Amino acid sequence: MDFSFTEEQQMLKTNVRSYLEKQIVPVVNEYEQKGPLTKEDTTALIKQLMPFGYFLGFLPEDRGGSQLEAKTNGILVEELGRAWASLAGTIFIAAAFWWLVNEAGNPDQKERLLPLAASCEYIGCLAITEPDVGSDVSAVKTTATLAGDRYLVNGTKTWISNGSIADAAFVLATTDKSLGALGMSFFLLERNVSPFSARELHKLGLRSFPTAELSFEDCPVPKDNLLDPGTGYKRTMAFFDVSRAMVGALCSGISQAAIDASVKYAQDRMQFGRPIGSFQMIQEMLVDMVAETEAGRLLSYRALDLLDKGEKSRWQASLAKAYATEAAVRTTSKAIQIHGAMGLSDEYPVERYFRDARTLTIPDGTTQMQKLIVGRDVLGIRAVVWP
Repeated sequence: MDFSFTEEQQMLKTNVRSYLEKQIVPVVNEYEQKGPLTKEDTTALIKQLMPFGYFLGFLPEDRGGSQLEAKTNGILVEELGRAWASLAGTIFIAAAFWWLVNEAGNPDQKERLLPLAASCEYIGCLAITEPDVGSDVSAVKTTATLAGDRYLVNGTKTWISNGSIADAAFVLATTDKSLGALGMSFFLLERNVSPFSARELHKLGLRSFPTAELSFEDCPVPKDNLLDPGTGYKRTMAFFDVSRAMVGALCSGISQAAIDASVKYAQDRMQFGRPIGSFQMIQEMLVDMVAETEAGRLLSYRALDLLDKGEKSRWQASLAKAYATEAAVRTTSKAIQIHGAMGLSDEYPVERYFRDARTLTIPDGTTQMQKLIVGRDVLGIRAVVWP
């Protein structure tokens, strides 16, 4: 098993980190204090980072993208997670929208929408989760009813990343409940054609990451905006294989940021006439932080490597997500402990790292759900009945 970085990937990692340290890290606190990113801020930040492969890295070159490997995209996500987790999440979801347009859009949608991607001014989202539907995606209640040459969409989606700033949303809805998961499809709702309301939700962490509740009341959707009928559930599960591995990489970035901050603080902070880094208990915490971060990183890149090979990675992605997120919580908690009272202050970034890490144990399936997925594959016994 070899999923080490190529020379080009290592160079990209070095260059991206250098740029983020100089251009992004200094402005993070200012944005975080303002709350969720605006559409204008998001566009401006994406434009800054596009030259490295952010935003359009998932698209093929003939569609204006750079067609990066999953591992390379993982590097970009990890490094941005180290600098600013909220922005990493915002850009990943915006990129996922264009990935789905390219994967499942009809020829007209591709010709009309994909050219807009390069401008960075058209932001999309994926609307799957509902107030009563989290881990059990097959229980989606949002409906799409055919009425002449259009569908009428009714329902509520919640915790939708980028929902409050999105120009369009891929909405998972049921067209025929009798078919179960096979009766679920994605619909493309363009806000200027299919108006929907959005209410911003406030969170413990990822405070600059726009997150909203979307409401649809007889929302009209052109008939042609139904994507690949009956494949909504299948496409959602395929997306989770990617997103869970990417969340693992993102959390490895948060953990690395906590380590880097703690090392510097332990070298500079003096007590009893010497740096606290010379204390054995401080060193023990740092070693535990490094060990868990390395383990989470390896699990995440193993899952991404499988994706690059075209192999199944469901339980590997779930294991990466479960372990890396929980490891990030433990690592950032230790970082606060090493910083002492200053770890509780927003004058240092470690409290933000902790809040962001803790928040990421929930999206794309909780830690417990990831463990059930892994347990199903290990035992061959389902603890929960999935479609």
